Amino acid sequence: MDRAVSAAWASCAACVLVASTATPARGDDAADAAATCARSESIESRCDRIVKRFGKQGFTGAVVVARKDQVIAASGVGSADLAGATPITTETLFEIASLTKQFTAAAVMKLVQNGKLRLDDPISKHLPGIPENCKAITIEHLLRHTSGIPRSNAEGEGDDLAAVIPSFLAGGPRHEPGTNFEYWNQGYALLSEIVKRVSGRDYVTFCKEELFAPAGMTTARFTGDSAKPGEAVATGRSGMGAPRSALEHPYGAYGFQYRGMGGAVCSAEDLRRWDRALTGDSVLNAESRATLFKPGLGDYALGWYVARDDKGRLRQVHGGGVRGFACDMRRYPEIDGVIIVLSNDDRQEAWQLGDALQRALLGDPPSPEESMSLIDAATADWIIGAFQSDRGYRLEIERQGEVASARVQWSAPDGPITRATLLIDDAGEIKLVRGSYVTTLPIERDDKGRAVSITFQNNRYRRIAPAPK
Repeated sequence: MDRAVSAAWASCAACVLVASTATPARGDDAADAAATCARSESIESRCDRIVKRFGKQGFTGAVVVARKDQVIAASGVGSADLAGATPITTETLFEIASLTKQFTAAAVMKLVQNGKLRLDDPISKHLPGIPENCKAITIEHLLRHTSGIPRSNAEGEGDDLAAVIPSFLAGGPRHEPGTNFEYWNQGYALLSEIVKRVSGRDYVTFCKEELFAPAGMTTARFTGDSAKPGEAVATGRSGMGAPRSALEHPYGAYGFQYRGMGGAVCSAEDLRRWDRALTGDSVLNAESRATLFKPGLGDYALGWYVARDDKGRLRQVHGGGVRGFACDMRRYPEIDGVIIVLSNDDRQEAWQLGDALQRALLGDPPSPEESMSLIDAATADWIIGAFQSDRGYRLEIERQGEVASARVQWSAPDGPITRATLLIDDAGEIKLVRGSYVTTLPIERDDKGRAVSITFQNNRYRRIAPAPK
């Protein structure tokens, strides 16, 4: 789910991406040569190389890239368990956090398709206890995050609707419903209750019977379920708390604190089968699918972001993050392509791997960082350690997999965190890279060659702790 991650992500991404101008990694001639090389390389080979590179940077998880019924890349990186005894495969089960919203949206559209409800139904038609100032909110408003309820209305748990309605809807809409996009997880919890009341089946059962089964998603389930004999269930590593199994509830139970907005547990193969189902009529008919993917405010459709890129190519995408897990799924309907990235480490930016694989699938030139070298952590002791600016920002250079990476905390002690990769270009300069953002890190060394300060975003960070032993 994006509950704990989204606010930090938005603020720290803005700090990094807006504050300075990207520095070209190489000259134009070298970049052109790299692009030519990428075009001559097969998609399969390029995807394999990209996944292996991210594996060296610490990525653990499963990846599937496919076009139509042809699988281009399907691989697992790292281990499903903490002991390193169970390799990850594309059949390993991961919790998929906010990717669950696409199932909630599809469940609602299944009921619309069957004539059980309408998208323009006010939620008060199906849920008791809705206050008067919220009776203009419709089912579609919840699906599109345009109810007008602020994302800060996030308190409430358990299975008692009457107990959560006052906190979820406290103060009523801050904007007229339908006029403003604001991502609000709890709207999807209310949708799960509408699915239950209209269908006569609990949300989990409805999804399994009406979505997973016809799509052939044979191992898909939800947190709180048990694993079947022989199934591999990923254990998530976390920077936000203790490790946990994909089947363990991240918030204690599958109540209104998480139901409908997160909690689905799937393998990469399950999601590939789901992608196939979304191209045919096994779950939803053509009219329902068209509605599902019709974008509105904020480029949000029903459980998906849908927009064209700068080259006019249509993309349907959603990601998610929760304790122990991160994920990214993107579809390209005009070429019938899909990319699925599932990670059992919430410190991983699944979208960055998704971006790199997208460039391979669509035949785009490599990004600047693809032509740079990783910094081998074994030889990077001179830079690894903790640094702090006069403003209290903390920059930690640490080992991530086989390489060195950066972690920026924007305020102490619990401020938003940005993670980035450290690379080295042909001139030997250290670069901090996050997505398309690339900048040089000027580093001051002492007479022993050890970094004593690093300049980043016009702030000087002085060493406060040596590398961990």
